[in-house]
Amino acid sequence: MTNEEFESALDLVVKGNKEGLKIIYDAYIRLIYAVVIDTVGHREDAEDITSEFFIKLIRVAGSFKKGSPHKAWLVTIAKNMAIDAIRKNKREIPVEQAEADYSSVEHDSPVESQTVLAEDMRKAMSKLSQKEREIIDMKLLGELKFREIAMVTKQPMGTVTWLYNQGIKKLRRCLSGYERE
Repeated sequence: MTNEEFESALDLVVKGNKEGLKIIYDAYIRLIYAVVIDTVGHREDAEDITSEFFIKLIRVAGSFKKGSPHKAWLVTIAKNMAIDAIRKNKREIPVEQAEADYSSVEHDSPVESQTVLAEDMRKAMSKLSQKEREIIDMKLLGELKFREIAMVTKQPMGTVTWLYNQGIKKLRRCLSGYERE
């Protein structure tokens, strides 16, 4: 979704038109969920926070500064909501649970080979650190630029690119049996 398309959809949201929210939801549900689950590490909490995110988006739609990178804005809101939920719950989720829950990002496929690839990808993603997963999701699902990811994660751009490259190397090692198309 381009910035112009996003701004147009967000204008509909500001005017109370539900179609604008549906457009944004359809375009960004996977990204928002991925960012949230990478942060909270628990499927049920991630689903709740993702739902709350789109409700909150209705309230904060008017605060978006036109011309700003919209994906970074959305990811920042989602990440902050996830961090707030962790603080509110004051509990830590075991990494093993986060890795098991990560599979819900994948979509079922009727084709057996795609199902096998999805499972292999889920296993490969579970080998990554939380930060590597988060950055790869923002880069690949969210199509954010490294400087936008650095801004959202509040890490130096060099660290972001290093974590991204480390994560991609791990994924390549895990998925080395697949040919590039």
